[in-house]
Amino acid sequence: MSPVPIPVPLKALALLKNVARAREIFAILIKNGFLEFLEQVGAPSSRLAKILPIPTQNITLWQRIRVTCEQLGPTFVKLAQLASSRDDLLPEALATELRRLRDQVPPVPWADMAQVLAAELHEGVEAHFEEMDTTPVACGSIGQVYKARLKADGRAIAIKLQRPGIHRAMRADIEILSWLAQRAHERFAELRPYALPTIVAEAATGLLQELDFNIEARNAAHFNAINPCPSVFAPRVHEHYTTARLLVSDWVEGVPPGSPEIPVETARLLAAAGANSVFRQIFLDGFFHADPHPGNLLVTPDGRLCLIDWGLAGSLTRRMRYMLADLLGALARQDAEKVIQALLANGMKIRSDRTKLEGDVAQVLRRHHKLAETPGEFGSAMTDLLRVFARHGIALARDYTLLAKAVLAIEETGRQLDPAFDLQHHARHFLKKLRAERWSPRTLAKLGAWAVASNIAQFREIPGSVSRILQKLEDGEATLSVEHNGLEDFRRTMEIAVNRLVFAVIVAALLVGSSMLVRGDDNPWQFPPSPGVIGYALAFCFTLYLLWDILRHGRHKH
Repeated sequence: MSPVPIPVPLKALALLKNVARAREIFAILIKNGFLEFLEQVGAPSSRLAKILPIPTQNITLWQRIRVTCEQLGPTFVKLAQLASSRDDLLPEALATELRRLRDQVPPVPWADMAQVLAAELHEGVEAHFEEMDTTPVACGSIGQVYKARLKADGRAIAIKLQRPGIHRAMRADIEILSWLAQRAHERFAELRPYALPTIVAEAATGLLQELDFNIEARNAAHFNAINPCPSVFAPRVHEHYTTARLLVSDWVEGVPPGSPEIPVETARLLAAAGANSVFRQIFLDGFFHADPHPGNLLVTPDGRLCLIDWGLAGSLTRRMRYMLADLLGALARQDAEKVIQALLANGMKIRSDRTKLEGDVAQVLRRHHKLAETPGEFGSAMTDLLRVFARHGIALARDYTLLAKAVLAIEETGRQLDPAFDLQHHARHFLKKLRAERWSPRTLAKLGAWAVASNIAQFREIPGSVSRILQKLEDGEATLSVEHNGLEDFRRTMEIAVNRLVFAVIVAALLVGSSMLVRGDDNPWQFPPSPGVIGYALAFCFTLYLLWDILRHGRHKH
């Protein structure tokens, strides 16, 4: 997967480029009571404030932020939805409000969407599709979904088309929001712990990835390739037609979880199958659907569960999965010290007070002491732990927060299908499998072989490295830089001693020279005084100063 560029903070030229949209955004912010914020970040808002009505303040700050995102349009709604997954960085009340946001956008007329479809196909719409229903079956902030049939075999398909101009509009909004977040981070000390530029950059990365339908297609295809459970699947993608703005996949007939037409026994089996699938994705495969909420699931007529919308997926390396197992094991045993040890064993750096961190972790564990009995406790405990880590400056990968979000979502879906759904039972089963995999002789032998191979490779590089160093020495290209540390006190002592010695030599020279002058003078004490007497006087003054300096600083002080 190629990296997606993050927009840089907005410069003056970019602000002029997006001036119309910036003016619109500032006006909505002022209307919702954020004039003081705009003034403090230096946004040009004074003229707008004079013509806009005074906002009402009968709702909380977090509610005003949610309402503002809704009014700012699809980009801000989508960014807020993505940012809401960072429960560890955002205030809990704000994350809760942002999760209430839903895409509520009117459909783009078919005439405009047809131009996008024609631009993405090489031979025209009629050459590939037939029975095209021009009324969208779903509308989102990024794309719209239509039902059609393939002309080649008559198969029903879903065509997801990107809204025209959405890429350019979203990039402009991201630039403006990045600028606001950076200025707020610089000018509001109380907001710095929340790392707003980081949150915006992460959400922007996720959003720009969702703008590339090729990524969603690859995620769905990868899941189908590694998925061993036939009762859970993703729609098959037709890669021949798929582009960055066009996604073609099989049409899946189904109803959302919780629909009354699903038989009770089927719903119970699917709740278990869905949980097993998600935990297998997390613990064994290291690749998972990051948002398996009921809106992204369909129950098919033949009793299978279809995971749709693979735009957001998480990925866990082997080491991350092993650390997750250690954390969850410590969480289940209510052992705060084991939580800290799991972090240290996996290379996490703890820069804050370890005792305070352990106390905060213990407080989370006490809060969730009924982990196996309370619905929703599993995901909430993970989220609270991540929030404590963030507060102590321990930066875990974003995929861990996506994982916590996925666990909360699958528990919600499981209880819709089966009121007696037990998430912990399925999690424990796959945790045991992960531990068995981790400590199996085969895994240990493989890791040992990798370590030996790595050391051998490094050992084989030694002669070449030594040869290169010797060649640089021979050619005169190598330089040796020696830096003395801890010698500052010794250097100062030596400087003071040398200065005093030089001063004493000067006094001695004055005394000797003056004595010679006085000896050759018949009347040295006449007025005005002779040069010899003046030399005695200077030597006397210098001697007094030297004695005063020694007494003031001490013989061994400086």
